[in-house]
Amino acid sequence: AEGSPSVTTLGLKYDKELYKIFGINLELPLSHFSGYGISDTGIGDLRVRGRAQYRFGRNVIIGATEFVFPTATSDTLGTRQYTFDPTLAYVYAFSPNFFTALVGKQFISLYNLDEKKYQDTNQTQIRMLAGYLSNNGWWAAIDPQVWINNEDGRTEYLLEGELGTMLNRTTGVWTRIGKRIGGDWHRNDWTVLLGIRFIPGQRE
Repeated sequence: AEGSPSVTTLGLKYDKELYKIFGINLELPLSHFSGYGISDTGIGDLRVRGRAQYRFGRNVIIGATEFVFPTATSDTLGTRQYTFDPTLAYVYAFSPNFFTALVGKQFISLYNLDEKKYQDTNQTQIRMLAGYLSNNGWWAAIDPQVWINNEDGRTEYLLEGELGTMLNRTTGVWTRIGKRIGGDWHRNDWTVLLGIRFIPGQRE
């Protein structure tokens, strides 16, 4: 049946720390799209990330790069493009448990598999997070976002919340729910993400 568009995703992540300040991350989403009379379930686009961070006092500066590979099994579950997505983030820790972060990310199309059907990806994402990390291994965060489509100037405002916990020292699970709250760019009204993250080689 037709209805407002929504996406539900189970994200499988692998995260590895390298030499304390560097890290790599792989993410493969399993997604379901529903809306506009369409219902698709399958694999989304593969994301490969690298990062570096610098700490000074309560401050952390993080630089990252992300490459997206169009592995989605349906057009509604991916971008049909290879993209390069640089990210810059500033994190301030008020205490060992409370933090805020300002994150800027640019999405740049490297190669569009179907230029006649899909607009090149040229988007900017700005996030302002606030989070809590408990001493018992669970966490919660609120994540307001602004998305800007630089091809046509449209803007979308989102609000997401996340709740997660570590099952053991190498495996964490979380859920993230997002709601579109405004703007003249309309993608999905709701998003639901269930995640599993594997973090090998963590120290006790």
